Amino acid sequence: MIDADSSGVGYLKLYGEAVPTGVISASAAGNVLLGLDDCIKYFCRRQAPGLAAVDYEIPVKTAEGSWIVWIQEHGMLVASGVVTIGAGAYVKKAAEKMAEKDFKDIGLSDVVRKSLDAFKKLIDVLKHTKGNREWASDLHWPGAGVVGIKNESGEIIYVPIEYLKWYMEIPSTMLKRISSTVREGRSLEIGVRSGDGGSFEATTITVAEKSFFGHQPAANDDGDLLFPELEHGDEVRLEGRLTRGNENANSLGLEYHGHVLNCVPGVGNIKQYKPALFLHCVVEGTVSRLYKQSHVAERRPTIIVSDITPLESDDQLTLL
Repeated sequence: MIDADSSGVGYLKLYGEAVPTGVISASAAGNVLLGLDDCIKYFCRRQAPGLAAVDYEIPVKTAEGSWIVWIQEHGMLVASGVVTIGAGAYVKKAAEKMAEKDFKDIGLSDVVRKSLDAFKKLIDVLKHTKGNREWASDLHWPGAGVVGIKNESGEIIYVPIEYLKWYMEIPSTMLKRISSTVREGRSLEIGVRSGDGGSFEATTITVAEKSFFGHQPAANDDGDLLFPELEHGDEVRLEGRLTRGNENANSLGLEYHGHVLNCVPGVGNIKQYKPALFLHCVVEGTVSRLYKQSHVAERRPTIIVSDITPLESDDQLTLL
């Protein structure tokens, strides 16, 4: 439960039985934070292009039963168990930009709050239309600066006209990244403080709604899939140990959370990665679930490798 006395103009929260003590994996936390950062900056740029070069400070803290990211108006939140993304100097730069014509009489907190409100309403719209983005085909204009979007059931949801213009150009990858952590037992909630500074208005993304944000439909999810969170086409950074190299097949094996994933260079031969063989490393690349057959999703993902970075050294390099 989020109360009106809580700090910040808005928040993002992961909750559910899979987050009993506010603990999630580093990769899940990173995806949420990067997705949040992308979305805030996108909507801020639409309001004030001069803010594009300013990084916002996003204090992150956990609470019993949830994992919360608080979006602050300004300043540095300093408390036990708090990690901050960004730096106070960036906030100072943003404050200095208040004097520029982009901002006129609008303060930084107003820009950030409006960005969060636009983000929250975009989630409501996509849930309303079940992921369908062909909004322009059936719009309603009641006036007063708002537009109505009808869904397949004939229901109408209203948003500010300027929001709809922003939504038309938002990259789909933004929403896919921020919703990628949603799974069975873990939902995402986004809240924004109301304009009068009172309570929070919130919306959620559940696993049943995940497909509305660019993911494979939940109905098609196979419970036997290995690492279902690694979806086809996702860009990933996986940390593990290279356990094998097969020059004939031009493939490597990455030991990752108790399983060995097949890794294939996107370009060139596996010899380029010989220095990392048998070492703990980070593998960067693209997930393929359709590596062997273009129309059948594979249980075990293949990683199309773009780079491998050893995290340790070995003076005895093993030849392939």
